[in-house]
Amino acid sequence: MKLKNVGVVVATRELTLDEDRKVEVLIGKPEPCPDGVDWYCPHQTVGRGSGEVRYAIGVDTVQALILALSMVGAELYYSEEYSAGRLTWDCGAVKGDLGFPVPENIRDVLPCGSTGNER
Repeated sequence: MKLKNVGVVVATRELTLDEDRKVEVLIGKPEPCPDGVDWYCPHQTVGRGSGEVRYAIGVDTVQALILALSMVGAELYYSEEYSAGRLTWDCGAVKGDLGFPVPENIRDVLPCGSTGNER
């Protein structure tokens, strides 16, 4: 499935790149998959990377939303910009915290003191 936009935006977060450029993360409203069984939650990061609309699929809207947030977290914490210390969030619990969860198997990318579940 190829999406052109996230549809109805239900959440946003603004990050900073290189101290003066804004990066906006858009989370769309979970919607039923075309198969009529599962749900997908679209998300997009504008201002870094390709800006492509991606999505996570879950068995219900909550799982789709949690998986989408985790996908965003994985994408950002593994980005070149984050690795170089160029991507930040002013409201992080600790330095380097972007405030997104990540899957359990990659929690080692989080800054010391961050659990991936803040805010």
